[in-house]
Parts: sequence; structure tokens; C-alpha cells
Amino acid sequence: MSATDYQHRIGQDVNTVDQVSSVVLLGLALAGAAAVIILELLLVA
Repeated sequence: MSATDYQHRIGQDVNTVDQVSSVVLLGLALAGAAAVIILELLLVA
């Protein structure tokens, strides 16, 4: 999508249309990483 497309000019982008926002994806990634670290500590130690 280019900057001059209709959807972009009315404020619809990847963070607002029908997908998960970047902030939510970042939170899921951090939660997953924390879960892996905790499981590793529990299973390996």
C-alpha cells in the first residue's frame, strides 16, 4: 500500500484495520519469551 492509497489517507493501516496491533504482538512475544525462560529454569535446573 502506498502513501497515496485511499485506505492510507483515511487512517487505515496495519495497526487499525483487521489485524493485531504491533503493541499486542510485542506483548505476546515478550510473554512467550518469559514463559520459555521460566519453563527452561524449571525443567533444566
